[in-house]
Amino acid sequence: MGARDTEHTGSSMHSSNADRRDNLSRDTNFGSIFGIVAVGLAVALSLFGDMTMYVVLPIHFTELGLSAMQVGILLSANRWVRLLTNHVAERMLHRYTARLLFPLALVLGSLLCAAYSAWPVFAALLLLRMLWGVCWSFIRHTGVMTTIGVAGPERAGRLMGVYFGLIQVGFIAGTFLGGLLFDLQGFGRTFLVMGAISLSALPVGIAGMKLTGATRRSVGSDQGRPGKRTLLLEVRGFIVSLVGSGLIMSTLGFLLRARFGDTIPIGPVVVGVATLNGILLAGRYLINGIGSPIFGIFIDRQGLSRTQFVAFAVAGVSLLISGLLKTTPFLIPLVILFFTCSAVSRLAVESQAAVAGPRAYSRLATATDLGAAVGPVLGWLGIELARSGLIFWVGGGLFIVGATLALFGDRSRSLR
Repeated sequence: MGARDTEHTGSSMHSSNADRRDNLSRDTNFGSIFGIVAVGLAVALSLFGDMTMYVVLPIHFTELGLSAMQVGILLSANRWVRLLTNHVAERMLHRYTARLLFPLALVLGSLLCAAYSAWPVFAALLLLRMLWGVCWSFIRHTGVMTTIGVAGPERAGRLMGVYFGLIQVGFIAGTFLGGLLFDLQGFGRTFLVMGAISLSALPVGIAGMKLTGATRRSVGSDQGRPGKRTLLLEVRGFIVSLVGSGLIMSTLGFLLRARFGDTIPIGPVVVGVATLNGILLAGRYLINGIGSPIFGIFIDRQGLSRTQFVAFAVAGVSLLISGLLKTTPFLIPLVILFFTCSAVSRLAVESQAAVAGPRAYSRLATATDLGAAVGPVLGWLGIELARSGLIFWVGGGLFIVGATLALFGDRSRSLR
């Protein structure tokens, strides 16, 4: 009996210890997910100045003494810099703790936003945009790899969807408030306010780092050397950014002004074109924000390659049809459809790269930055040549190429 009692007691203690470990694991996981939320919100707050630039410059560049080509350069300068700094950020975040580098990047980014108001001339704005690109390399890499470190391959789509949904707060608020404040307050005050908002990312980001337990070793590991699949993935990332973040986003404000003028009557209300441009661009990020968690579940269930094929194909067709239309009422729903499918495409591409590891993700980030950097230059070059209608045709064709690569390029079971 004594032996049985001892055995029973030992078994009970073992069971109790196991239960405590399970509870601790659940509590830790719960805290880590809250950490992802905090990191995502910090990244969102850091974006206010950058998004305001996209609303303001395409519409009021002449008032600031800028040419069309200078607008394209300014909107892409931060991306050109990241072609180099993405790899620097990946290496430094592997060598040094993200708990130090992430807050530093957030603080510097907010100061750069406020500085836009002090020196609204091309040379100064160019330097500030380049420095912002350095900051964003660190901010983005930390956010994505911290999220995938918590999620793992099994929940990559879901938690990456949650993270990307959260950072849309910055895209939505930045574009909408940027356009609204500019119409009400002008250039200088708008960027001072946006800089102050971005500075609030600091305590939120620090809290996120603590909750996720982020260190230089806790943001995933690379799975093998880059190969053909990685290269094809980078091409798809390039296409998504070239068309969505580059061609469409950077020229939409100009196209609206060309069709409607400086103000647009909507019923009894007259809306400034900057405000309307902000609303439409914010609508893109609203789709990303609300849809990304749902898109992530769909990606986990359907597979990365299959999801990319469908999303790239539908996005491409929507742009090709937009190229045939001249009337705005039919154009807007197609653009919204493109925004939706482009969001699914990008989430699937970035999830696939993040699962592969920090080095693979830094390579994808460089490819997407290259696309986003080239896009505004090509778009505004087309405007300068008075052939802006080609934007829809070129963008649609490239997305069809992306769908083809997703269908035939990824044959490995690991990508299904």
